[in-house]
Amino acid sequence: MNRPVLVAALLLAIAPLTTPAGDLRGVVRFQGAPPPAATLETTKERAICGDSVPDEAVQVAAGMLRNVVVVVKGVPAPAPGKGTLDQHGCRYLPHVQALPVGSTLDVVNGDPTLHNVHGYLGQATAFNLAMPSKDSRLSRQLKKPGLVVVRCDVHAWMSAFVWVVEGPAAVSGADGAFSIAGIPPGTYEVTAWHEKLGERKGSATVPASGAAVLDFTFGN
Repeated sequence: MNRPVLVAALLLAIAPLTTPAGDLRGVVRFQGAPPPAATLETTKERAICGDSVPDEAVQVAAGMLRNVVVVVKGVPAPAPGKGTLDQHGCRYLPHVQALPVGSTLDVVNGDPTLHNVHGYLGQATAFNLAMPSKDSRLSRQLKKPGLVVVRCDVHAWMSAFVWVVEGPAAVSGADGAFSIAGIPPGTYEVTAWHEKLGERKGSATVPASGAAVLDFTFGN
């Protein structure tokens, strides 16, 4: 074997193998008249929390629905990552997020007051964190899949939702759009979950390259 051929063979041998993968994209629409913007009245510490906070349960803009968790079934979850749950003005930010199972959730207190961050996985406590001062920070690993509902034991109106997922996932933005990258080619069941409006199911055939499109529609 001459030298150029040998070099080419060696380069092929050590080159990383690439696995074909496509994307899933879509939008989540709200059908019908959207609910009017609402607020939740605060009941204590109004100097910090204000008189009210936005009700984030159903957020619709130009017919598009925010905070819908879209999950692709039958595909292993991405590697564990890191998420953040912050507290400002006696609100959780973000209101909804999705993290692969095994990820770490950093909980931050941005308010100059006591918050007690209580996460429930079904009836069980996933974490229970007393955060007495501004800029305090605690971390917990999310070891079990499922929906973690987060409340504050001090401020009853506060709520957030953390989906600990076993497959690729995304959360629809203010424009209703979502995008999930790096899905092996194939046909998959896809679920879309909303905290008030329930769950929808669909099917998508993801190509080896490029994107499949799947939209969802919710309504009252």
